[in-house]
Amino acid sequence: MVNKAGAALVILLCAALTYVLFGSFFQYLWLTWKMDPFYAHGAAIGGLSIFLYFKFIWEHRSSSILGLYQQNILFSLLYFSLFLFFFVFGIKTHLPFLGGMAFVCWFIALQCLWFDLSFWKEFSFPGVYFLWAVPLPYLSEFSGRLQIVIASLCASIIRGLGYSIIQDGIRLQLPNASFQIASDCTGIKSWLVLFSLASFFLYFLKIRFQTKLMIFVSLLPLAFVVNLMRVTVLILVGHYAGEVIAMNYWHDFSGIFFYGVSTLLILGISGCLIKFFDSF
Repeated sequence: MVNKAGAALVILLCAALTYVLFGSFFQYLWLTWKMDPFYAHGAAIGGLSIFLYFKFIWEHRSSSILGLYQQNILFSLLYFSLFLFFFVFGIKTHLPFLGGMAFVCWFIALQCLWFDLSFWKEFSFPGVYFLWAVPLPYLSEFSGRLQIVIASLCASIIRGLGYSIIQDGIRLQLPNASFQIASDCTGIKSWLVLFSLASFFLYFLKIRFQTKLMIFVSLLPLAFVVNLMRVTVLILVGHYAGEVIAMNYWHDFSGIFFYGVSTLLILGISGCLIKFFDSF
């Protein structure tokens, strides 16, 4: 075991080394959180990650650190190897998400040295949760493809309702209005916020892992369908009330309204899944 003074010195050295390795990565994240609309929630995710970590530290403040047991060292070496893999490939590919993976592996490698492995889930989750604040690779390309998919689906739904509509790529033309399916209409921003919040709350729920996984998997199709309904209703409002009213009033209100609808549906589905699967 290492005395408190030695442990404090090691922690300071690790913090300094972390800054050297990831200082530019954190600066990039901060700029992304301020400029990228998909990740405007990134600072909140970072704050929640820090909260979870210090919550763990406070709850286990009496636990010994830097035990350096053989099992701890082996696990730390495993995550350190993963850190090197993601760090090198992150530099070669210039993908920030790989840098985020490298940071998470580095973070867990240090925790494996500092704390007993029986706390593995508790000290790992804050680092893994932080990944929700790191930009996913090729998100812009995916958003562009999704814009076309949503435009096609909306056009099909509106035609099925008996309205005349023409689709030209991501532009939808009705007799009384014209709309373009922008990146905001894909729902990606709402998905990222929804998934990060769901991960946070599911972590604290005392239910089976399988049930948590099913709840999480159900979020994507549910959020997609609700967003598709929102865009379709927005277009129909524009058809009857005009583009100005649809974009200046219904656009923002519908985002809040359908986000509330998504939340209620998720709570309902979660309750049903928990009641059914956790009762066995």
